[in-house]
Amino acid sequence: MRPNRHTQALINFKTKLFDRIEARDSSLAQQARELKLDWYRITNKADPDTGEEIAEVFIYDEIGGSFGVSADAFAQELSAITAPKISVRINSPGGSLFDSIAIHNAIVHKREEADITTYVDSLAASGASIIAMAGEEVVMLPGSQLMIHDALGHEVGNARDFRIMADFLDQQSGGIADMYAAKAGGSRDEWRERMQAETWMFAEEAIKIGLADRQFIPPAEDEEEELSAEPIINGTELDLSMLMTRKHELANRGFKYPGREKAPSPLPTDAHVTALANAFKPLLSRKVR
Repeated sequence: MRPNRHTQALINFKTKLFDRIEARDSSLAQQARELKLDWYRITNKADPDTGEEIAEVFIYDEIGGSFGVSADAFAQELSAITAPKISVRINSPGGSLFDSIAIHNAIVHKREEADITTYVDSLAASGASIIAMAGEEVVMLPGSQLMIHDALGHEVGNARDFRIMADFLDQQSGGIADMYAAKAGGSRDEWRERMQAETWMFAEEAIKIGLADRQFIPPAEDEEEELSAEPIINGTELDLSMLMTRKHELANRGFKYPGREKAPSPLPTDAHVTALANAFKPLLSRKVR
């Protein structure tokens, strides 16, 4: 949940660039400082069955942006939505922890006014998994992945500074674990164990562990689609479709694994452990001759 090396390089480049522009033209520098790189988009469409307005929120890049688009802007746009139904579609490697928590809370608050479903189109890793938990229903698309891990952070200083940072990260991770527990049940310690292990899940695994409710199954060709694969919005359907299915570069993000294929299976829940124990009781109770 920290900037990756590529993002940090962009931030450093931006700072140097703005300093150079400032030395030549202060008004131009101000315009440059207001430059934003959007990592989300909010659009509207009509329900094909009822004609009812549906808002679609697409989160398709590193949360927080490299050039200053924060959760504040997202929350303002979200609060302005008047549609009674909102689909939040996610394909993101994560990003700013605080922005992710703020967006999660903004979505939960918006649920007082609208029915909100979160869809993991391809990837909801790190902070993006926190946002996914905000939906009344969490839906995984075929082949999609969810990833949870402990909070990450940078620190420069002495041993005392690092101890303070470690305590801070533990506090933040505990709060995140509570969010997962609120969705799936279980204890904070149980979820911290999974977070510390860096748990990657395919759709079926996320459903089994309780972080997702169901997998989206594309309907037959002659049926209306429940979720548009290529939303037609002002001629940008191809652009959004590509953004929501593209693969993200996961190297150099501080992750232990580059995806579910290389990661171990998720730790089972207490319920699954109990079920397995009960299944083996008859065998364990047999006398050995």
